[in-house]
Amino acid sequence: MKYKTYVAPTLQRALLQMALDLGKDALLVSHRNVRKGGIFGIFGKKMIEVTAALPFTSKPKPEKPQVQPLQPQTPPYQPQVESDQPQIPIPEPRNPNIQPQPQIQPDIIGMIQKELSEIKQKMTTIMEERSIIKFPGKSQEAYMRLINNDVEKEVAEKIIKQIVAEAPPNILEDEAFVESRVLKYIAGIIKTEELSLDNGNPKIITLIGPTGVGKTTTLAKIAADFAFEKHKKVSVITVDTYRIAAAEQLKTYTDILGIPLEVVYFPSEFKKAIETHSSSDLILIDTAGRSQRNSIQMAELKAFISQAGYNLENCLILSSTTKYKELLDIADNFKRVSFHKVIFTKTDEAVCFGGILSLSSKIEQPIIYITTGQNVPEDIEQANPTKLAKMVFGTI
Repeated sequence: MKYKTYVAPTLQRALLQMALDLGKDALLVSHRNVRKGGIFGIFGKKMIEVTAALPFTSKPKPEKPQVQPLQPQTPPYQPQVESDQPQIPIPEPRNPNIQPQPQIQPDIIGMIQKELSEIKQKMTTIMEERSIIKFPGKSQEAYMRLINNDVEKEVAEKIIKQIVAEAPPNILEDEAFVESRVLKYIAGIIKTEELSLDNGNPKIITLIGPTGVGKTTTLAKIAADFAFEKHKKVSVITVDTYRIAAAEQLKTYTDILGIPLEVVYFPSEFKKAIETHSSSDLILIDTAGRSQRNSIQMAELKAFISQAGYNLENCLILSSTTKYKELLDIADNFKRVSFHKVIFTKTDEAVCFGGILSLSSKIEQPIIYITTGQNVPEDIEQANPTKLAKMVFGTI
């Protein structure tokens, strides 16, 4: 066996060097952490040292082309002499020292493929950065600010192109002017609406959405706002009997707020529960979280809602921490249930808010609330396009 060592910043890079240098016959013998540079090994950079082995029967990949020796000329054709004796093939002797060539381990192949995929992704990112449109003056900075805040590229381009088309070139050097125009266009894209009650009939709001977005807590905040601040008669119905202690959690809220709670276990009970509280000004309905990719769960939710027999206003609850593409996927799939309003939760946990703008540019439904923390009832606000625009652009 022949042994060779490779040193690289990561194990994947070391394995890649090994495979490219020694070929598919290389065997991974060992790897360990080492330090390179520094003073007597102190403050040295952490590296990975890989020891590889190659059988004597295998030849490492040559670095330079080898000169092939001259082959002797083929002797002139000699006619074969026919013989009456049958020709018995003589098997070639086997060399006992020759071992079967080992195959490169599957996990090493996976690491190499992952490394190549990361390199490809980095190259793609570099190419995308080179293809970014250049805008005049401070509008370029505003464009990059939108992109860095997770605003979809086409949405950011549309906003900046409108500003550039309408403003004289010299005024685009004014940062305050560009910022004010950006905020105006963002506020124009984000649709908001106030939650209002129906005269004479109960307003029935159903909170739907994926798991973990804070539906139950949001429901308690809305209930507290209408019961305490607006002095309205509020009732709560929950059909979330899937989560452990979900009904108990909601009962804790309703007991504190002093409002009635109805627990519904079967779709056939849903209409009756609404009728029981038909004298209320507002009926809030809590549902179990549903994965937008689970068609069975989505069908169950749709069937449950259809049993109400009343005009329900379904409100889709979304987390501000969710990336735009996932937000769009959730919204597209929940259209099968149908939703009329949107609430964004966990704005206190989000790093950027470009997804709110990007999603608003794709859907018709308005945003009615945002939530700013876990405290009930104070951490909820009426959605305001001006404030949302500042959040998206990163000015607050």
